[in-house]
Amino acid sequence: MKKELLISLFTALVFTANAQQNKNDILSWVDPFIGTGGHGHTFPGATTPFGMIQLSPDQNTKSGDWDWCSGYHYSSKTIMGFSHNHLSGTGWADLGDILVMPTVGQVKMTPGSEDQPGSGYRSTFSHDKETASPGYYSVMLDSYGVKAELTASPRVGFHKYTFPKSEEANIIIDPTNKIFGNIYHTLVSVEGNNKIKGYCYSNGWGGKRFAYFVMEFSKPFKSYGVYAEGKIKNNEKIALAKDAKAFVRFSTEDSESIEVKVSLSPVSTENAQANFDEEAKNVDFAQAKETAQKTWRDLIGRFQVSGGTDSQRKIFYTGVYHTFIAPNLYMDTNGDYVAAQENMNTKWFTNYSTYSYWDGFRATHPLLTIMDQKHTKEFANSLISRYTDRKDHMPIWELCGYDNFCMLGYHSVSVIWDAISKGVPGIDGEKAFAAMKDASLTDKMSSSDGGGGLNDYIKLGYSPSENGASVSATLEYAYDDWCIQQLAEKLGKKEEAEVYKKRSMNFLNTFNKENNHFWPRQKDGKFIADFALNDWKKLQPHWVSGNIWAYDFFVPHQIDEMMNLYGGKKGFEEKLDKTFTEALNMEGEQHVDISGFIGSLGFGDEPGHHVPYLYNYAGSPYKTQKMVKYIRDNMYAAKPDGIVNNEDCGQMSAWYIFSSLGFYPVTPGKPVYAIGAPQFPKASLQLENGKTFTVIADKISDKNIYVQKIFLNGKEYKSWELNHADIMNGGELRFVMGSKPVK
Repeated sequence: MKKELLISLFTALVFTANAQQNKNDILSWVDPFIGTGGHGHTFPGATTPFGMIQLSPDQNTKSGDWDWCSGYHYSSKTIMGFSHNHLSGTGWADLGDILVMPTVGQVKMTPGSEDQPGSGYRSTFSHDKETASPGYYSVMLDSYGVKAELTASPRVGFHKYTFPKSEEANIIIDPTNKIFGNIYHTLVSVEGNNKIKGYCYSNGWGGKRFAYFVMEFSKPFKSYGVYAEGKIKNNEKIALAKDAKAFVRFSTEDSESIEVKVSLSPVSTENAQANFDEEAKNVDFAQAKETAQKTWRDLIGRFQVSGGTDSQRKIFYTGVYHTFIAPNLYMDTNGDYVAAQENMNTKWFTNYSTYSYWDGFRATHPLLTIMDQKHTKEFANSLISRYTDRKDHMPIWELCGYDNFCMLGYHSVSVIWDAISKGVPGIDGEKAFAAMKDASLTDKMSSSDGGGGLNDYIKLGYSPSENGASVSATLEYAYDDWCIQQLAEKLGKKEEAEVYKKRSMNFLNTFNKENNHFWPRQKDGKFIADFALNDWKKLQPHWVSGNIWAYDFFVPHQIDEMMNLYGGKKGFEEKLDKTFTEALNMEGEQHVDISGFIGSLGFGDEPGHHVPYLYNYAGSPYKTQKMVKYIRDNMYAAKPDGIVNNEDCGQMSAWYIFSSLGFYPVTPGKPVYAIGAPQFPKASLQLENGKTFTVIADKISDKNIYVQKIFLNGKEYKSWELNHADIMNGGELRFVMGSKPVK
């Protein structure tokens, strides 16, 4: 009895010690399943910061199943395999390249349906036997008794499959898998007894493109075959068809693991092999996992928060993780890459793509100018090179080097100017200006909202209502023109600065004094007839996603002028109050992107992300502090449906990170931040320059949500704007919090 008690005590102590050790690992605070439910559209699989590979499970890849844009949704009960690239939180989809699936028993070469998984190679699974953390994912495939584990390097996906005892242990290779895309043809080629090469040629949101691959197995397979034109062909080595696939078979002992390494290239099989040799040769799964997780641990560990609830810390650290997934590396180790569907090579920058800039220019990239200037430089130079090297135009929304024209504006100019304005080194101002100017003169029709109208905007001073999303387009163009104006002034280009200064004021041309809104205006100069703003039986085509209440406040570059339109500070505050308190009774057709309502403002759609901070400029910062806390508490949660709408390549997360620290970039391109209210008693940012910026919130609690005083490096701080330089110089920003607003 005494011995049993000692054993029980020892076991309890070991369990407690392991639990504490796990809690001390910063990766334990990251939950990649946040955003995989609801409309978050994130994926749970393995990736590295800004890597080319996002190795993750696919469940449903048919166009029209909107909540499976990442290939995965928490509501599904089956998995059809594991493919090598995915989009994080976007509202549309592509990728899902080169799917791999372990099975046991009869070889099946089609995935089957979710309601009848046994009709194909698909497997059932349970979330109880599924885990994910940065750089690692695992799940038990219940239909086969196979444990699947995934990890990644920047250009290589690493698989580990632990089989039961079987003479029929199979691995299916399906290059025809595509998330919402179309296949032209695929090629598979069995090389020796442990390698397969091939490619997929497809068309989708990322344009017409090739995905070349090289795949090696840790154990020789005993048999193999291909599949083409609907037929299995045993012992054949090559197949070229619209549906070409391959399979290999092993004999396995119980709990025997087989590892698979898969490298990708957008350019050639030879480059895929070179990528493999650089990142995967003589590297096993355990080593790859350790490297991936160390990379994430070092990165996420540069953000340190203490206090708050477990859920708040989990949301915060998961937000950091999501913010560093995209943009994505899109370049081989030899400098080859693809831009605008042409093979290119360079040595002067590292090429990236996946530029969700209608979303990310607002907070994602401003956060990176603080925490990752190295990659910020590469992103800017990649964008500039589309003009200087590719002789094309900078993109609106680029995926796989292809501009899919999604959404509006030319927000590449915002990302570049924001970086330059904050002193990010390594960006050539003259090249940047040439690319930015070109973008502002190139009319592009939005693929998602029918917008464009840039030529009319230049001629008339506004995009007329005959064009789609005309109000949103005018306001976004005006802000982007301000960014170009700022760079022109910095470079001493006085004439061009005057041109873009005038263009930046075009928001005035679409303001309707009769109804106090930015309003659609016809080519003849007349505003269109009034309509009931709460009548949404048909979505209004003049705003992106119909979000007039966000766009009424989208003049981030001229906030004083905007306030004057609404009657000065008092009128502006009243308009903000009305927006946040008058409920919008949506009827009839509803767009899924209009979500997260606070009164009439849909926070889930990014144009409204800066709006809570505008109370600062109206002279009522306490209302900003209250609203920011409300959004943190009600629009985010530590659960799969914990993001109120599409995560959008880090933008939803970046808002939360900034708003937890206590400041936010209301005007990207101005090296200042509007001050809000912090969430944690202490938060520290370890900067690339070796300095640390710390935010302290004295007396903070659920009741003490209002800022009483602010101190910067021990001196009382009287402004409601924080300078970028004060962050980068390191030091301490101290808030004294209280329960009563300071008016």
